[in-house]
Amino acid sequence: RGDLTEDLPSVRAVGYKQIWSYLKGEIDFANMREQAIAATRQLAKRQYTWLRRWQNINILDQDPAKAEKTIL
Repeated sequence: RGDLTEDLPSVRAVGYKQIWSYLKGEIDFANMREQAIAATRQLAKRQYTWLRRWQNINILDQDPAKAEKTIL
């Protein structure tokens, strides 16, 4: 599509920058995948750091059955 550019806000989402570089031929697939995983991990770490500052927060278990039990 000719209407998509790197300047769009949606392209700043995690992983899109790396995919964009791959589609432009700047990096190969393996490098794109590695960089996207690293960017996702960095975002998760920042979010976790931010959430730890909240008091009285309930962290849900990753197991859906256990999380549902906690919520109910």
